[in-house]
This record gives sequence, structure tokens and C-alpha cells, in this order.
Amino acid sequence: METITQRILDLMKDQNISQKQMANALQVSGSTLNNYLKGRRWLNLNLLRRTSRYLHTSSDYLLGLSDEKYPLYRPEDELKLLHLYRSLPPQGKRFVLQQMKQLEQLCRLCGRSK
Repeated sequence: METITQRILDLMKDQNISQKQMANALQVSGSTLNNYLKGRRWLNLNLLRRTSRYLHTSSDYLLGLSDEKYPLYRPEDELKLLHLYRSLPPQGKRFVLQQMKQLEQLCRLCGRSK
């Protein structure tokens, strides 16, 4: 229990999330969240899932099964691109990949690649 509460508190601190913000996001009362953070109550599976999503981490990390803190973090623009890409038919996906390769080459020529 100590691992999960400490990891939640560390992630909240890293992301400047207050207990009030966290309670609101998880749709629990402040006292309920405080009981979880003090180790007085266990997170149920639904709340564990919501907590990991809100903190951009995995339930494995919160439970101490993994040490990878932010395996799920993706910027919003990347998530939108991924969603759009996944909605394309195979031919559309091939076209997008070809265009991305050409854009990457152009950026290299201009000296603007990562």
C-alpha cells in the first residue's frame, strides 16, 4: 500500500496537482482521496484505472510492478494524429506514411529534423 500512495503523491507533486484537483478529476470527495493517500483505504480497480489515466502513468507503475513512470504520456497533438491515422483505411495509411517520409527528408534538407 505504501508504494501506491507514495507514487501517487510523487506524480501529483511532479505535475503540480493539488488534492482538490485530483479529487475533482476522480469524482471523489476530498476526504475519500485523503483516505487513499494516507493508506487507510484501497483503490478499487475502477479508481485505479482513472487515477493512472489522470496521472499519465500505468497501473503497473502505481502498483510497483514497473518503474517506468510515464509510459503512456503522449502530447495531445500526437494523440489526435494517432486517432486520425487509426481511422484510415489501409490505402490511406500507406499514403500518410509516404507523405511523412517525404516531409522527414525535406526537414533534413532544411536542417530542421530532430
